[in-house]
Amino acid sequence: MKKLILAALMIPAGPAAALDEAKVPAAPVTAQPAGQKPPVPPLKYSPEMQKAMKNLALLLERGAEIPPARLEALAPELARFNGKLEDALGPDLIADAARREKAIEAARRAAAAVSALQEFRSALQTYYGVNGGKYPADPAELASDPSQAIPELLLPDHSATAKVTIIDSRKYDDDFTRAVTDSGGWLYFSNQDSVNYGLLLIDCRHTAPDGTEFFKY
Repeated sequence: MKKLILAALMIPAGPAAALDEAKVPAAPVTAQPAGQKPPVPPLKYSPEMQKAMKNLALLLERGAEIPPARLEALAPELARFNGKLEDALGPDLIADAARREKAIEAARRAAAAVSALQEFRSALQTYYGVNGGKYPADPAELASDPSQAIPELLLPDHSATAKVTIIDSRKYDDDFTRAVTDSGGWLYFSNQDSVNYGLLLIDCRHTAPDGTEFFKY
């Protein structure tokens, strides 16, 4: 139901902004520099469209107060309305909105992954200080409940996972990046004789929205 409503609201300016634009008087016409396209005038929505956007915005805001059966009864009508609305918007606008939504979600996941990495490393440092300069052999030791000790990652082209790949050797002392297998989980170096002892990485070679490969954070 929420997806149907969101699709109906897929207008670049958003419902509230669109209503504001509808009330703004047309700007005076001014001469444009040679070769420059004139600005696109604000779109004036019909009263019916304004009412539909207001009602849909209200439904998103207060929908939890409506009996589920009544909301489900709206689904067929909303599906027909969405089909007509998408025809009016055209495939280019629909595709552009999908790209922007995908970029926003990618940025959200990247921020969550980096935040989890920082918290995980902080927990390892705390353990190191409390245990006489030693890191845990397995990060699961950070808590009595392993599910609480290992944060879950959800990275591009990977399923959600809290898996930790433990490297208990000095095999990668010359170049720790060779240990990255792009599992989408965590990579942890536990060998006390290794120069990488206690190092925690995100085991992913995909890039975050800022262009940084996740294992380089």
